Amino acid sequence: MKTKTKLIVGALSGVAATFALSKTLDKLVDEHLHRDGIAVIKHKLMTKKNREDFASNPEVNLGKLFHASTPQTELSILNREGRTINALLFKQENESKKYVIIVHGYRASVKSVSYLSKRYFEAGYNVLLPYLRAHLGSDYEYSTMGWYERFDIVDWINHINRTELNAKIVLHGVSMGAATILMTTGEKLPKNVICAIEDCGYTSVYDAYTYKIPKMMKLPAFPFINIFKRTIKRRTGFDIKEASALEQVKKSKTPTLFIHGDADTVVPVEMAKILYKNASCEKELLITRNANHEMSALLYPDKYWGTIWNFIKKFE
Repeated sequence: MKTKTKLIVGALSGVAATFALSKTLDKLVDEHLHRDGIAVIKHKLMTKKNREDFASNPEVNLGKLFHASTPQTELSILNREGRTINALLFKQENESKKYVIIVHGYRASVKSVSYLSKRYFEAGYNVLLPYLRAHLGSDYEYSTMGWYERFDIVDWINHINRTELNAKIVLHGVSMGAATILMTTGEKLPKNVICAIEDCGYTSVYDAYTYKIPKMMKLPAFPFINIFKRTIKRRTGFDIKEASALEQVKKSKTPTLFIHGDADTVVPVEMAKILYKNASCEKELLITRNANHEMSALLYPDKYWGTIWNFIKKFE
């Protein structure tokens, strides 16, 4: 009886431990991918200095003034899932056929990329800013880090084409937004999507978490990444290994400019080099010196925008 009792107690303890671990992992996934967790921002990806440099940059502050003072329209459409997706539109007062879809990063907002919106708007572009899933302005509960969001970007492209004849569309994304753009280019896109600009995007969600888990969660990347992967799949329905910008750019026909700072502590510059090497489209690569995450446009605005305008001009 004693032996049997020990076995029963041991089995119950094992079940309890497994249940506790499952609950902990569920909580961790929700903290990183659920809209409530994303809104709290417990784990900051950028270093303190990176955040301070970004927030104090003149380009960022001018962008905020632009965002606050320029007329804007809230748009809502149904995506292919029959769900409402939302975006902000800065429309030119005089008719313009030029559009840019700018995609914000992880735990950011459409306002966070206003330094990009300002430049494009001043160059005569209509600026469309989608609210990514599970972020401010979205009705979705979970983010898929660009993977399912790529279909939403295609739906926004199709919306522009339904409402504007002969539009020319540029895609531009930063960080997770850049990965989203790259994932989008792997789909069959209309020919009037003339090019894409990606700034500090990652190769895949799996790679991004593998790189950041030791820093964000204070855990070893292996074997935890594979446990985390299974929990994300169970909770959200998407596979972080399948969510690959790298595999998508191998299919891309959209000319793409890859931009990355060589001092990036969030997404290593090696990812940009891998993406560039494997992209099947017409492409260019700009590596900026001593630039941390999302800082290329802010430290080298003349070089950044000069490269972008020259690249776009080739496909207009």
